[in-house]
Parts: sequence; C-alpha cells; structure tokens
Amino acid sequence: MTWVDAIGVVGQGFFGARVIYQWVASERAGQAIVPRGYWGLSLTGGVLVLTYAVCKHDAVYVMSVLPGAVIAYLNMRIRRKSSRWKLVPWAVAFLALVVWAAWRRPPLGTPLWAVIGLIGTVLWGTRHVFQWWVSERKGVPTLPVSFYLISLVGSLFLLAYACSKADPVMIVGYAFNFVPYTRLLLLLRTPTAAARSS
Repeated sequence: MTWVDAIGVVGQGFFGARVIYQWVASERAGQAIVPRGYWGLSLTGGVLVLTYAVCKHDAVYVMSVLPGAVIAYLNMRIRRKSSRWKLVPWAVAFLALVVWAAWRRPPLGTPLWAVIGLIGTVLWGTRHVFQWWVSERKGVPTLPVSFYLISLVGSLFLLAYACSKADPVMIVGYAFNFVPYTRLLLLLRTPTAAARSS
C-alpha cells in the first residue's frame, strides 16, 4: 500500500465513521437524525479522499468528492449561524483544484465507464446541493429522504465505475453505503420520522 492509498483508506474510514455514527444515533432516537459530529467527520473524510483523488489524477473521483466537502463546511457554518461568505476563498481554492485535476490528466477509462462514472458523480453531487438547499430553508442542517435515495443510486453508479478501475479504496467506500443508507431510509419512513438535528 502506497502513502496515497493510505490517505484514501483513512479518508474512507472517516466517511464510514460518519455513517455509523449517524446510524447508531438514529437507532437510539428511533428516527433519522443528524448528530453534531456528522459534518466534522464528513469534512475530514472529504479532504482526505479529495487528496487521494487528486493524487490518482481521476477527475470523476475529484468531482464526486468535492461537493460533499464543500457542503459539509457549509452545514457547519449553518449550525454555527455565522456568515457563509467566509466560504468563498475555500470554494475558489477547491474549484481551482478541480480544474487543475481535470486539466492535468483525467483518466476516465473507456467511454462507457466514463459516462457511468460521470452519471454517478452528478447524482452524488446533486444530493449535497439539494441537502444544503433544504438545510438553508429550515435554518438547521438536515438530511431529507431524497438525500438517501439519490445517495443509493449515485453509489451504485460510482461503485460500478470504481470496479471498472479495480480501485479497492473507492470500491469499499461506495459499497459500504448500501446497508446504513437503506436502514436510515426505513427509519425515515416511520410515522414520527423527520430528519432533524440533535
């Protein structure tokens, strides 16, 4: 295992910890909730996996991870009720990173797998934008039902793309999502369920 792979594994570990933390907290509450540490784990995992993606020169991975890292930061700002304009320098830096990674060498593989990866990336990114929009309207970070539905479909496409590249770091990351996200969807379907922050 190279140091780049180690960064990816640690980043996926933070993502896994985030999902397990939310899952356990939701099981205890009897409904899907967003515990306080969720966004910090998301941001840390996002930065580490983004570093992995950039080092792998894979534009699909970069584009799939970048929105989540930015939105995790925005959700932390919503929770603290502070100005969102402080994000602008970070957003510009992340955008520059995406452009650099895509320009440098985007090894997307065969056209079919590139399309599958890009569809997964669009879905994976859309879930974050939609989640942020809902959170802004409510004034509190929340994960709506659609977040989990889009996550499952996006995970399926990105898992297929990762399998086509035989990338164990990303395969484990996307495959892991199915069990907890399905369970959280079931919790959201209970009569008293509403995604909320604790």
